[in-house]
Amino acid sequence: MKTYIYEINSNITELIDTDTRKLINSSEAILIQLFSGESALKIQDILNNISQLFPNAFIITSSTDGEIAQNRVLTHSSVLSISTFDNTSLKIAFCDDKESFQAGKKIAQELTTDTTKLIITFANGLLCNGEEFLEGIYSVNPDTIIAGGLSADNAKFKRCYIGINETLYDKGAVGISLNSESLSVNNFHSFGWSSIGIKHKITKAIKNRVYTIDNITAVEFYKKYLGEDVSNELPKTGIEFPLIIDENGLKKARAAIAKHDDGSLCFAGNIPEGEYVYIGIGEVKTILSNPVENIDTVNVESFFIYSCMARRRFIPDLIYQEIEPFADIAPTSGFFTYGEFYTKEKPELLNQTMTAVALSESDTPNIHKYNKKQYDTDNTTKALMHIINVTSKELRDQTLLQEKVSNELSAKNNTIEMIQEMSNLGSWELDLSNMKISWSKMSYKIYNMSPDEEPPSYLDFINMVIPDDRKKLIDVHKELDDAKIHSVEIRVKRKDDKILTLLESGKLIFNNGEPIKIVGTTLDITDIRMQDDILVKQSKSAQMGEMINMIAHQWRQPLNAISSAVIKLNLQSEMDILTKEEISTTTQFIEDMTQKMSQTINDFMNFTKPDNKKELISFDAIFEDIFNIIGTQLTNHNISVDIDIQTDTRIFTYKKELEHILINIITNARDALEELNDTKKHIDIKVSTKNTLCVIKISDNAGGINDNIIDRIFDPYFTTKDSNKGTGLGLYMSKKILQEHLSGSIFVHNKNNGAEFTIILDKNDE
Repeated sequence: MKTYIYEINSNITELIDTDTRKLINSSEAILIQLFSGESALKIQDILNNISQLFPNAFIITSSTDGEIAQNRVLTHSSVLSISTFDNTSLKIAFCDDKESFQAGKKIAQELTTDTTKLIITFANGLLCNGEEFLEGIYSVNPDTIIAGGLSADNAKFKRCYIGINETLYDKGAVGISLNSESLSVNNFHSFGWSSIGIKHKITKAIKNRVYTIDNITAVEFYKKYLGEDVSNELPKTGIEFPLIIDENGLKKARAAIAKHDDGSLCFAGNIPEGEYVYIGIGEVKTILSNPVENIDTVNVESFFIYSCMARRRFIPDLIYQEIEPFADIAPTSGFFTYGEFYTKEKPELLNQTMTAVALSESDTPNIHKYNKKQYDTDNTTKALMHIINVTSKELRDQTLLQEKVSNELSAKNNTIEMIQEMSNLGSWELDLSNMKISWSKMSYKIYNMSPDEEPPSYLDFINMVIPDDRKKLIDVHKELDDAKIHSVEIRVKRKDDKILTLLESGKLIFNNGEPIKIVGTTLDITDIRMQDDILVKQSKSAQMGEMINMIAHQWRQPLNAISSAVIKLNLQSEMDILTKEEISTTTQFIEDMTQKMSQTINDFMNFTKPDNKKELISFDAIFEDIFNIIGTQLTNHNISVDIDIQTDTRIFTYKKELEHILINIITNARDALEELNDTKKHIDIKVSTKNTLCVIKISDNAGGINDNIIDRIFDPYFTTKDSNKGTGLGLYMSKKILQEHLSGSIFVHNKNNGAEFTIILDKNDE
């Protein structure tokens, strides 16, 4: 790889000699980047000349707020960066989609290959939401480093340009991918802005347009904290005083790029409503601390730098010092942006930041040493920055302490009542010295009583409990002396004669070893129990219908065989060829078929009998029972089943309940596979153990479950089947039985063109 850098201050033909042009044009791949702060006419003229001189080159262009050529920082000029490659291929793309996310997505779709190492992309700095643009790229290509930035227009904020090959545009985005097995790509960034003052809350915002901060307009916010001169010059001055967000240790600045008549500001990236931000201010020393200073070995043949315009404008006479260390190592070019792209764990839109990408096709790292120039601010400036930083930290610490105290007080006064109301949970105390009960507001609401009324005494409350449940409550109270929490489900009759089902939990409180009170909670589960009863009845009805359907499937073949045998006897009788032997044989056949049908009924009757106790049983026996019931259906639907059970896998469980769950999942797979025509239908079942856990996986190749609904399939009444085929209760009840009876869990995800259900059980659960 080799990079040639030119400041275009004369005719390009004269600037680049013939031999160099021939050498460049003979390369396998040519990447040209044009960075220009000149007029659109001038940029277009340069593009026309470049396209003629280098017809095989891939050219991308951005208008700027300053240009970088080696160790020089220029303005209102044009810089040409020509990079040639020996083992790297290039792809180029342009998109003018107005929706930023879609633009990024389309760019990535056109550029990404299996060997893409880097995507350099420029987007319009005034019309493109850079954050959403990068999210679009990430949705297609999450693994590639993204570099580049938003085009600029010398802080005029009127019209920005990007270009592809010989064409210049005032909208859209352009990108180029570098594809190679051997290309080395490293990226760096440097921030340098400090957060000052207290944090502020974005109180109204839509995407990148912020309407209010701390409940005042964004413009008034800048006026309040930075003065009228700064607010009057927005958005230009906003870039020097960005809003700073700290996201997982990566500081991201958001600079204003547009001011609106309603006092709102548009920023170069989204700032979510509710986000907390700080006002940022630049420090010369930290801005000039180059991000390569702690890197001993940099494998690099070229640097491309995409840096924020605010850095150049903050220290215009010194900004070259930030570029020099790069230029001391390798050819360096780039431009100053309205927002730069940097990839950490994913592509991020930064502001106020210098980003750099280092490229090399060489596989031999080179050690580079350079003498970094140090910039020392004067004592007055140092003292001022120190005062600002210390004061800001003290102010933030005091604010955090005040917030903590305020939150604790608020929590004591409000949180308990809010949680109780949200969860339908009341609390109570029983004073053992006088046996008086005190209730929370939610307890009064549960019992349909006014908070002005006196709560019932302990004895009165016992009398409210349904007689059949009183002993349970009293027995639990006797167990409280172990100082642990105990719970009991009871039914209580209110004054209005409504019967409530309550879950009461309590704990005995001691003082110097003496019990003084019982504290507890009351959870109203009346509606839950009523709903459970309804669901259980509906589920049983659905299961009965499924059982009848299964019996019909099992009986269909023997009934057909009996019918055929009877028809055969009739024909032989009419033809006067019926023999005693034929009668005996046919009669025996019909008897055998009848016995088989009778056995089917016995199988189903045994299957539907409730489990009274757990038993230790092998999975071979479990699946033998299951396929005695549904095996014929699967065969009739041309569905093959592969069962892989780890050697001697047994489980201590309620056998029938587990079989019900497995049959439900397998029949769901059967119904899904029934819709397929040309596919070889199959169901895979794997049973394995890990420590004390048993894992059952059931998968099919029926195409999987739509991603939009897969999170809902365990909800009651949710079904993808026709109304005459499903109630939407099977998977809900399966999950409920697993969790409440079998101490297990169930999950589902799509895999290999089908759905895979995973059941996890404790094989030794007592």
